[in-house]
Amino acid sequence: METAKEEKPYSNKVLDAYVILIQEKYPEIDIEDLMGEAGIGNYSKNNDNPQGLSQAQINRFHEHLRIRTDNMKIAREAGRYAVTPGCLGMLRRRVLPFAGVRRACKMMAKYAGNLTRSVCYHINYIKKNTIEVVITPNEEIKEEPFQCEIRQGYFQGLADVFLHNELTVRHSECMFKGGKVCRYELSWKNSAFPILAMLCGLSGVAAIAMPIMFRITPWAVGYKSLWLICPAVLCLGLGWAAQWMKSKALVKSLIGFHKAREEMINQVELNVKNSKAIVEIGQVLGIEDPDACIFNRAANIVGKKLRYDRVMIMIADDEKTFLSYRGGYGFTEVEKLYINEYRISLGESSEGVFYESFMDNKTMLVNDMAWLKRKFPQSQELVDRIKPRSFIISPIEVDGAPIGIMIAGNTVTLRRLDNNDTHLVMAVAQQIGCVYRRQKCEAQQGEFKRQIVQLQKMEALGVLAGGIAHDFNNILSPIIGYTDLCLAMCPKDEKMFKYLYRVKNASGRAQDLVAQILAFSRQGEKEYIRCHPGPIIKESLKLLRASVPVNIKIETLITSDFAPIMADPTQIHQLVMNLCTNAYHAMAGKGGTLTVCLDEMLVKESFLKETRRMLPGSYVHLQVKDTGHGMSRAVMDNIFEPYFTTKIKGRGTGMGLPIIKGIVARLKGYIFVDSTEGEWSCFDIYLPQAAENRSVQ
Repeated sequence: METAKEEKPYSNKVLDAYVILIQEKYPEIDIEDLMGEAGIGNYSKNNDNPQGLSQAQINRFHEHLRIRTDNMKIAREAGRYAVTPGCLGMLRRRVLPFAGVRRACKMMAKYAGNLTRSVCYHINYIKKNTIEVVITPNEEIKEEPFQCEIRQGYFQGLADVFLHNELTVRHSECMFKGGKVCRYELSWKNSAFPILAMLCGLSGVAAIAMPIMFRITPWAVGYKSLWLICPAVLCLGLGWAAQWMKSKALVKSLIGFHKAREEMINQVELNVKNSKAIVEIGQVLGIEDPDACIFNRAANIVGKKLRYDRVMIMIADDEKTFLSYRGGYGFTEVEKLYINEYRISLGESSEGVFYESFMDNKTMLVNDMAWLKRKFPQSQELVDRIKPRSFIISPIEVDGAPIGIMIAGNTVTLRRLDNNDTHLVMAVAQQIGCVYRRQKCEAQQGEFKRQIVQLQKMEALGVLAGGIAHDFNNILSPIIGYTDLCLAMCPKDEKMFKYLYRVKNASGRAQDLVAQILAFSRQGEKEYIRCHPGPIIKESLKLLRASVPVNIKIETLITSDFAPIMADPTQIHQLVMNLCTNAYHAMAGKGGTLTVCLDEMLVKESFLKETRRMLPGSYVHLQVKDTGHGMSRAVMDNIFEPYFTTKIKGRGTGMGLPIIKGIVARLKGYIFVDSTEGEWSCFDIYLPQAAENRSVQ
C-alpha cells in the first residue's frame, strides 16, 4: 500500500481546472478520449478516487492536451482557471476577497497539500503586506516544468481576485532554472473594501431583522420608522462605497490594460519597421557591389537606414590575436585616423567591454559611460575620443563562432538605446555574418573552379607532352646509338673523339629532359635520392653566368651545412635555371641584381600568414629575387597557368613556371611569389628535408 501511494501522489482533482478550461474554451475535445490516451480511467470530477494519479499519467495528459490545443501555455491557463467559480465554487469565490491575501494563501496551501504529495507548501511572512510562498520538491517524485507554470497561473488568477489590493507576484527562484525550490513573493496594498463589504452585509442583516424585532417589542413604536430606515440607508451607503472602491480598482486596471495595449501596438509597429529594415539591409548587402568590402558597406547602410550616429565594425585576424577596424560610419577624418590604428588585444590578459563581448559571444548595451569607465578602464581612451552617449556591441558570427564585433551608438542624438535597439543590432550583425559567409563560399567556389580549369589544362598539356616526349625519345635513340658506334671506332687522342663525347653528354641531358616531361605528364615516375641542393645550385649558376648580361650582378648566399632533401638533381637544376632565366629577363636592358639564397628553416604552427600555410617541420628554403620590373596582382594570379606569359613572342612559352610548380608539388614542397610592380620580384621555394632529419614541433 505504501508503494502504491508513492507511485500515485496526485488526487484526480488536480485535473479539475484542466477539465473546466477544456469545456469552456475547447468544447470540441472529448474529455473521456483524452483521459483514455493518458491512461487515466478513474477520473471523476465529483468523486476523489482514492487510487490517485501518477506523475506519468499527469505528464501524458498534459502532453496530449498541449498537442490537441496547440497551446504551449495551456498549463498556465489551467492555473488561472483554478481560481474561477467552476473550480472554487461560487460561494468560495465570493468569500475569498473578504479573507485577505494571507488567509487566501493559507487556504491555497492547505488545499494544494491535500491534492499532491510531490511538493510541500510553506508560507513565510516577510513584512506587513508581503509574504513568500516556498514550494519544496519531494526528492522521490520528479515534477515537470509545466507544473510550475500551473502554480504561476494560479497566482495570476489570485491577483485577479484581489484586484482591489493591487496584488503583484514575483517568481524569484525556480527549481527548474537552477534553484533548489520554487519561491513566489506576493505583495499587496491595504484596501478598505473587505471592511466596507462586511459592514454592508451586517447592515443588510440589521435592515431585515428590524421589522421582526419591532413586532416583538411594541414599546419602540414611536421610533419604528426611524429604526427601519437607518439600517437600510447604512446598507446602501456602505454597499455603494464598497462598489465604488471595487470600480475604482477595475478602472485603474482597465487603464493599465489600455496602456499596455497601446505599448504593444507601438511595439508591433516598431518590430514591423525594424523587420523591413533588416530585410532591406540583407538584400542590399547581398546585391550591391559584391566585390567591395562588405564591412565598410554594411556600416554605412546600418548607420543611414537605422539612424545611428556612429557604427564601427572590428574584425579579428586569422589567429584571433587582436581586433582591428574594418569599416565604419559617421566618423570625422580625425577620428578615422585614430580608429584605423586602433587594436583590441585578444590575449589571455586582455580586458575591456569589447574584449568581453567578443570572447563571451554576447551582446552588450551600455547607457552609462561613468559605469563603463569604472568597470572597464581599458575602454576609457576610445570613449573619451568618440564620446558616445550610449552604444550597443554585438558579435558577428560565422558558423557559430565570432569573427568580430559591430558597435552602433549615438553621440549627438539624445535618445537612449534600449532592448529594441539591441535586438535590431543583433539581427543586423547576423545578416552581416551570413553575407560574409556566403561571399567566402562563393570565393572558395571560384577558386575551386579556377583550380579545376587549371588541372584540366595541365591534364591536356600532359597528354600532349607525353606524346612529344615519346617521339623525341625515339629520335634520341639512334643519335645515341650511332654516337656510341663512332666513339668505339674513333681513337681517343683525336679531336673527333672529344666532339663525339660532347654529343653523347648532350644526348644524355636530352634523355633527362624527356624523363622530366614524362614525369610531368604522369606517364613516368622518378626515383628520388638524398641530395644536397647547394652544389647543384652553384653548378647551375656557373652555367648561367655565361648567358647573363654584364649589367646584371649575381649575388649568392648559399649554405650547405644542413640535412639533405629527397629529390632528383636534374629537377633542382631545372628549378634554378628557369627561375634565374625569368629573373634576368625581367632586368634586361636596365640591369640590376639577381640574388639567390639557400638556407634551412624550421616552420612552426601559424608561422606564416594565411596565404602561406604550410605543414610544420624542417625545410630547405630557396629564394630567387630580382630588381626587375615586378608584377601586378593580376599577373601574379596567373603566372602558374600553362601558356600564360608576359614576354614578347619568341622569348617565352608560358611553360617554365607551371613546370616548376609541378616539380615542387611532387617534392611535397611549397612555392610562393611576392612582387611590387616596377621594383622587384621574389620567389620562395620550401622543400622538406629528408624524413629522418625532419624536426616537427
